[in-house]
Amino acid sequence: MSRVARALANLGLVLASCVVVLLLAEAGLRLIHPKYEHLAQATTVRDQGRFVPEPGYRRGRRHPDTGEWHTILVNSLGLRQHRDFTAAALKSSVNIGFFGDSFTDNVNMAAEFSFTEPLDYLLNVEREKAQPSFNVLNFGHGGWGTAQSMQRYEMSGLRGRVDHVYYVYFRNDVVENVTWGLSKGEGYRPPWRFRLDDRGQLERVEAGRGRGFALALLSKLHLSYLALDATSGLSEHVGWPWYDPPPGAFRVFRQLLRRFKEEVEADGARFRLVWLPLYIDPDVAAIVADEGVESVSLMDCFAEHDPAHPRTDWLSSPYRFKNDWHWNEAGNRLAAMCLHRFLERQLGLPPLSDEAVEVALGRYYSTFEAQPGAGRADDPEAAAIRARYVPLIDGSASEVRGPHAPQSGQLVIRSTFDVYLHDGWLSYVKPGCDRADFDPIFFLHVMPVDAADLPPGRLAHGFDNLDFGGYPDASSCTVWTRLPSYAVERIRTGQYHGYGEGLHQVLWEGEHIVVPRGADG
Repeated sequence: MSRVARALANLGLVLASCVVVLLLAEAGLRLIHPKYEHLAQATTVRDQGRFVPEPGYRRGRRHPDTGEWHTILVNSLGLRQHRDFTAAALKSSVNIGFFGDSFTDNVNMAAEFSFTEPLDYLLNVEREKAQPSFNVLNFGHGGWGTAQSMQRYEMSGLRGRVDHVYYVYFRNDVVENVTWGLSKGEGYRPPWRFRLDDRGQLERVEAGRGRGFALALLSKLHLSYLALDATSGLSEHVGWPWYDPPPGAFRVFRQLLRRFKEEVEADGARFRLVWLPLYIDPDVAAIVADEGVESVSLMDCFAEHDPAHPRTDWLSSPYRFKNDWHWNEAGNRLAAMCLHRFLERQLGLPPLSDEAVEVALGRYYSTFEAQPGAGRADDPEAAAIRARYVPLIDGSASEVRGPHAPQSGQLVIRSTFDVYLHDGWLSYVKPGCDRADFDPIFFLHVMPVDAADLPPGRLAHGFDNLDFGGYPDASSCTVWTRLPSYAVERIRTGQYHGYGEGLHQVLWEGEHIVVPRGADG
């Protein structure tokens, strides 16, 4: 064998060894420390260069400290909340939207503990005099900067419906407005970034072609996120995530903030910025003041409740997870109290005393912190709280077992799965099932008797989209889901494989009329 041939053979052997080592490392990371599972498996949809959560997305995730499972669920409006908002409910209420990154969507905890939900509860508790009802909407998504929060507002379909917009700022937003990260999803397309043109105006720049497949592949590997943790300081193991904004980043931020504010105010809504209780960037604070943006400082409010907070390093703070640098349930609870105090004044609400707030939050949190079924069956107040904040998650078999044996219901569809209807629940049964039978997405399209019950984004379609992932019960080969509380005329359901770019293959489907049109009740 010639010297060149031997060199090539050795090079091939080295490359093959590297591939084997990487594959073993990927497998070992997934098995031993699966903290990146949610990031690697997350599914997003393409929307004019901006990636948004996919309505109906549902997947389990472990709590970073306790290791217990909770469900990540995206409702029909693309919000990470375990409840839907109908067009009628949004029209009759004051709507408050929070836009931001991972500190807003809070995927490390069950959604009912994210600050938007107890804040919603505090705003709607009974007061001494009549008041309008309120909806607090969570538009957050991990990894977003100012640009993507602004575009989320522009393209949400709720412009004119959101009365108060709160942009929750974190210091990496300045960097993320002008740089690309690992964007992912079926039908990958690079995201937009922004720069200023020669006139100092915002200009959108699309990432170069030919990079989509490679980045989409990398985004599925847990090793990619481990590398980001190690090199970019994104993990709790490497300390505080300091970012060095590239040249022009602050000027781009100023323009984006100005545009965001102007668009919100042009729609007749109020725009404010929220400072997290971690750090207030003086450069950004100066821009916020110059642009006349009203702000809410959680740093100041946290210090009022806990004088030690400003002097405590965030890595040692009781308001963050021990194994993740995001804020924990205690931090979100205090944030809800602080934001409620501010909103009381801004909305002109009769103030609640500190004692009344503590009592109300005690009722709220005890509903979700108790063990399932522990003292809740005869508690109408707890039932009402669950009915408002977790109606979608209560229908998931991963959280709550179905209330009946499937065969005790009415068989409404016979196909690959037999579908039973009983007391507002659907049960999907396949005797002798295999785990792979539950991998394809279950689609569930629900047509209400009254179209006003549909979420705003579904009015043009004429049906509610309640697609969900399968969480089978191995002993009965069954998955459950709950129908909405409104009157349902008909359902159409089945399973499909998705291939991105709107392409999918329906594996089976069936339809059932629940209430014939024109029938009483």
